[in-house]
Amino acid sequence: MHASNSTTAAASATKTTTKPDATPSDDPGKDEPPAATVPAEDSSALHGTAGDTEAGISTVDEAVQEAEEREELQQFVQELSDKIESKRQLRHQNSVFELPGEEHFARLDSNLKKNTAFVKKLKLFTATQLDALLKELSALNLSKYISEICAALAEAKLKMTDVPAVVTLASRLHCTYADFDVQFLEAWQKALNIKATEKINNPSKLRVDLRLFAELVSSGVIQMKPGLAQLGVVLVHLIAQDKEDHSNFSIILSFCRHCGEEYAGLVPQKMQHLANKHGVELPKSDFLSADKQLNLRNMLKGYFKALCKHVLAEQAELMNMTKNIRRTMECKGEISTEKREKCEVMQASFDKLLASAQSLSELLGEPLPELAKESECCNPGTVIDNMLDSAAFGVLDPWGDEETRSFYTDLPDLRQFLPNFSAPKVDLEQMEEPSELTEEAIDANIDAEMDLDDPPSTASDSADNPPSEESPAAAAAGGAPGPTTSISEEVKPQKMGSALMELGRQQQNQNGQTQNQNQTQLRQQFDTFLVNLFNCVNKELIDSAAIEFLLNFNTKPQRKKLTRTIFSVQRTRLDILPYLSRFVAIVHMCNTDVAADLSELLRKEFKWHIRKKNQLNIESKLKIVRFIGELVKFGLFKKFDALGCLKMLLRDFQHHQIEMACAFVEVSGVYLYNCRDARLLMNVFLDQMLRLKTATAMDSRHAAQIESVYYLVKPPESSKKEAAPRPPMHEYIRHLIFEELCKQNVERCIKMLRRINWQDPETSSYAIKCLSKAYLLRFPLVRCLADLVSGLSSYQPRAVTIVIDNVFEDIRAGLEIHSPRMAQRRIAMAKYLGEMYNYKLVESTHILNTLYSIISLGVSIDQNVVSPLDPPDSLFRLKLACMLLDTCGPYFTSQATRKKLDYFLVFFQHYYWFKKSHPVFSKSENTSDLFPILVDHTYRDCLTSVRPKLKLYKSMEQAKAAIDALQEKLYPQLKTNCNQDTALTTISEISELDDAATDEDSGSSNDQRERQVAGQEPEQGNDWTENETEPLPVQPLPVEKSKEDLEFEQMYEKMTTDSYQERLKEPIKATPKDIPVPMTARLQKKSYEQLTNCNASTTASQQISKADGGNGGGSGTPSSPGTDPPESGKSGNGGNSGAVPFVLMVRGNKGGKQQFKSFVAPSDSHLAINLKLQEQKIREEKEKVKRLTLNITERIEEEDYQESLLPPQQRNFTQSYYQKPNKHKFKHQKGAPDADLIFH
Repeated sequence: MHASNSTTAAASATKTTTKPDATPSDDPGKDEPPAATVPAEDSSALHGTAGDTEAGISTVDEAVQEAEEREELQQFVQELSDKIESKRQLRHQNSVFELPGEEHFARLDSNLKKNTAFVKKLKLFTATQLDALLKELSALNLSKYISEICAALAEAKLKMTDVPAVVTLASRLHCTYADFDVQFLEAWQKALNIKATEKINNPSKLRVDLRLFAELVSSGVIQMKPGLAQLGVVLVHLIAQDKEDHSNFSIILSFCRHCGEEYAGLVPQKMQHLANKHGVELPKSDFLSADKQLNLRNMLKGYFKALCKHVLAEQAELMNMTKNIRRTMECKGEISTEKREKCEVMQASFDKLLASAQSLSELLGEPLPELAKESECCNPGTVIDNMLDSAAFGVLDPWGDEETRSFYTDLPDLRQFLPNFSAPKVDLEQMEEPSELTEEAIDANIDAEMDLDDPPSTASDSADNPPSEESPAAAAAGGAPGPTTSISEEVKPQKMGSALMELGRQQQNQNGQTQNQNQTQLRQQFDTFLVNLFNCVNKELIDSAAIEFLLNFNTKPQRKKLTRTIFSVQRTRLDILPYLSRFVAIVHMCNTDVAADLSELLRKEFKWHIRKKNQLNIESKLKIVRFIGELVKFGLFKKFDALGCLKMLLRDFQHHQIEMACAFVEVSGVYLYNCRDARLLMNVFLDQMLRLKTATAMDSRHAAQIESVYYLVKPPESSKKEAAPRPPMHEYIRHLIFEELCKQNVERCIKMLRRINWQDPETSSYAIKCLSKAYLLRFPLVRCLADLVSGLSSYQPRAVTIVIDNVFEDIRAGLEIHSPRMAQRRIAMAKYLGEMYNYKLVESTHILNTLYSIISLGVSIDQNVVSPLDPPDSLFRLKLACMLLDTCGPYFTSQATRKKLDYFLVFFQHYYWFKKSHPVFSKSENTSDLFPILVDHTYRDCLTSVRPKLKLYKSMEQAKAAIDALQEKLYPQLKTNCNQDTALTTISEISELDDAATDEDSGSSNDQRERQVAGQEPEQGNDWTENETEPLPVQPLPVEKSKEDLEFEQMYEKMTTDSYQERLKEPIKATPKDIPVPMTARLQKKSYEQLTNCNASTTASQQISKADGGNGGGSGTPSSPGTDPPESGKSGNGGNSGAVPFVLMVRGNKGGKQQFKSFVAPSDSHLAINLKLQEQKIREEKEKVKRLTLNITERIEEEDYQESLLPPQQRNFTQSYYQKPNKHKFKHQKGAPDADLIFH
């Protein structure tokens, strides 16, 4: 009652601590649960009593534990008291008794047969026979059979539970027959005759006999003095011959457990401790005195000390074997069967010895010695399991990702939803994996299986076999069943057979037609299902197909047909093997025969290919091993058999078997390597493959395959460098550019980037670096990045200039380093550059220079010279140029830029045909067989988008002719230089055109895109990697300006802006090249001074012409330049043929009045020659303009005629350059008017 109250109080206290609104009970001993709530004014007391509550809980737990201990001690004391009292009574009964007289034995039955039967029953004595034997004993006269009875009892094979019954029977015999005790002692002396030099043959019988003899002595059946002497001799001999191996330990431990209290005063240490704790006196037996008990106790303690030494020696031996096994596994990766069995036996023996030693230590009260720490790893299981646990590095994951795990493990279970479903009978011996996955066991299994002659299979050798031709292996799995009727069924009575046949005819007549129709329809539906099964190429479709099969077609004949169909899948359909394996796994949950038959077919087919050793049907072989690998991952093919297949391939590792092994490891190698039971052996096979590759001279393709699958399963350990944490500002810049940037929030990103500290060199350099890495963005967002840079150009022109330079440098570096790894980066940067032109950040000249660099830098026109920067088989520069043209080509709208782009397209087509006509992409019959069609379409689409009317060249010769014609037109003087490289000519031609023409966008927006190049930092490096941390050179901080300086600069900028705007409003007047001679100078007569100074004037005019090209200065003032316009026609024709007259205009000394002086220059002077050449150019230009004006009508008519020849879909209805643009008539829209359409 007290215990129950304490338990209730503990429960209530626990409940009180978990609820904040409850209060602990005032009296934990009461049964009433606390139901009162804490008032508001006493809520503070709840927190104060929390510690008291915990103390109360611990007190209650101690009380419960103490009650349990008292109950256990009380029960032990009661049992011990009853045992001691029963023995005392039995000894008193056997010591004080009266033997029956002769009249008693005369009345009993002395039948020989019955007495002999009684003796035989004693030899097979059990406790259940006690009552019957006592009844027979009271009716029989056994005076003449006492010796036989004593021998039978001493030699009987008894159990421990039979000992009390034997003692009872012996006491009855002892009180009945006078000479029973003497003969019984003699019988026991013969039975317990132990020699010190001989080992005990039957320890289990001796264990029971020793206890029985001790019980007989303590019960008074056998006299005490000779009995104790015999018992002491037996114990001394047992201990003496058991000093080394301790094989008799179980006998001695059993004696101490059952008889230790009477003979040695042994009480369990736990009970002795509880008795001392609670002040209870344990009852003691009065059979032997304390001195005699002490002698036996000392002898047992000596034996226990020797046992402790034996335990330590056994542990040291076990640890040594464990160390050797661990070393073997580290070197070889496996353990032999003999070593494994020996280690397990030693482990079990040590565990048993240690447990027995602990029991004896508890009885004797002696402590066990401390064992080594390694023993802890031996206790909870076998050494082999612990080895495997220690060999596993971390958590093994056979799948790699959650999607793969779901595919191979999450299968729909329909077993509870199928009608009339009953669990299939599973053969546990076939499905259970062998306990030993060792190479020796696999070798033995391979040798046993290779001796069997499996039939070959041709179902998987050809993908075009008709359905009627089945392989023998497939026929064995699903063929027509043979005669399976037993002999008893064949000899059935003829009448029963006739009756069954008649009944069948009647049923067939009734339902035959309906069944035939249903069977035909079902057969057609199943055939359609099998055809559609190979179209299930995803998880959902194959699951639906499995569910449909289980619900509609789940019969044994159709499962056989399904197995044959799946097995004979086309050898080229390697992609469907995982889905077919999942299908079989789902069906296997309801019917196991499909997976078993399919696994057997695959195993036989694999063995047949191995035994055949031919170099044919490689696709079928790869299909077989891949199918086996997929079934292994679904658990349908034993890992033991799969590793055996790999071992077969490694025995003759050459030719097709190399490819088969690599295919198997590729499919299931990662799974097997990450399975706990197959990891070590898979590791051994992988290392063996790598060693065979090194030691065998094999094809490079096979060597590459072996290395590929080896590192697929065991990837090399790479030291992962921990990325240094970025500053918060850098993270924020990356977040804005690489995460937040999109089409909708470009303006927001511009505002956010404007707010960062651009004066900080580290922040500005990192922002510039991020803005230069367009290849880190998604491709559609490159345009948004260019828009972002364009928005920043008005506020941070220096930073934007550096970004543009970085883009050019990156593109240039990509051209100088031919690396396929940089392909995506180069494409993104080309796209970025084109978008920069679209947002008016770069000029068309830069775009054209980049395009010419793409098709000319490092390009070798000579086919015999291979360029490392542009190999013949590399078409990436074509893609790069097409990307740049597609991005910004349509925006070359001005006449000058369109003309320059047309010139480039000529050279671009020449580069295209140079690539296409290279022998790498051509054959002798056809020159375009091997050229990638995707590149060809990209090229044509690019030119169509840039120039829809452009007629493409159809051969390399046409492209060369077009380049020659263009060179002859632009540079006639280069006609004689035939060895000039076309690519170099192109660049020089463009540079000349750049000086002559100007972009249309260089007028209005030139001021907005003006860059401060003078203060630009040095060029950035080409290596813009993610881990780059080199900042730009630190610029000196600007000097702080005073308030007056800032006001002066603002006023100065305003003044210059106003002056510039006023100058823009003024009409631009052309500077006259020739100044007409005034009439006063023409009519003025020459004086004598002028005539005498003619030579001096001529010399001065020559110096002026040399220094200034016809311009002179008078009076030595630099601010008074003057030009000497010649007299047009009149002066040259009217004068002497050997001289040309000129008029020199100079400023006078007084008043600044202009003065004119005439002089005559010789015709061979530079001044006269320049004048003649200038007049000739002006005359030719006027003639050219005249011809163009006269021929303009003919050209317009020719263009109209050429356009009329085109189909209506390809006609260009855009406005001609020579026609006056017609403005569209404005049409008012419904709703708000469109301001852009109105004003533009």
